[in-house]
Amino acid sequence: MNKILIALAASLTVLTAGAQIGKAASEATDSAKHKIDEKRADNEAKKSGPVGKAVNNVKSGYHKNRSKASADKAKKALKDAG
Repeated sequence: MNKILIALAASLTVLTAGAQIGKAASEATDSAKHKIDEKRADNEAKKSGPVGKAVNNVKSGYHKNRSKASADKAKKALKDAG
């Protein structure tokens, strides 16, 4: 009976860790996508006039913040998994 409980607890731990690693991978992907969008907005800002520059700078700032938040979430998920 004891061995069954230990095996059950171990399997739940593995499942939970796997879910956290999956979440970390998803957040890391989101972070990378936001980083790409940030660079794209920066590039567009350089080519734009004054209004376009302001709009693209706002977009860049948004994607920079989202990228950092996603990276932080990924780090936390990995920490929780380990």
